[in-house]
Amino acid sequence: MVTLASDLVRATSSEGQAVPSVVASLTLAALCSAATYREGLLSVLEAGLERFNPDGYPAIVIPQLVVRIDWDPSDFGSVHTLRAVVEHEDGERLAEVAWGVTYEPPPDADPDLAFYTVVSHPLTMQVRRNGLYRVQISLDGDPARSLRFRVLAQLPQP
Repeated sequence: MVTLASDLVRATSSEGQAVPSVVASLTLAALCSAATYREGLLSVLEAGLERFNPDGYPAIVIPQLVVRIDWDPSDFGSVHTLRAVVEHEDGERLAEVAWGVTYEPPPDADPDLAFYTVVSHPLTMQVRRNGLYRVQISLDGDPARSLRFRVLAQLPQP
């Protein structure tokens, strides 16, 4: 399930002036245990997950990926492609998801506020071995963020 939510937030400079965004950009990306977006607030549980310790292999690992995209007015109504690819350090691909994301401001939008979309999606993957894994996130084909996590099973000793 993909959760898309849009709302307005204030972006200001140190002088208190409104700061317009320049292009559609990823301003937040995190792996977490859970995330919800309601009434303009993003609630995240255990953000910044970097370690998974399954009891053995194969193991199903399902972190939640949370991404925030800030929009420039020139991007309103345009469809952008957000993609996340999960790979083991040796290049084995475990998961890939992509979304078409667009933003239309509400009719009463304040032009002095930033416009953004929040995407929250579980990344279901089956891991079969220890190692370092990467989540490569791109926006319209351009690399936007890279998140890393380590998987280390707690295997019984013989």
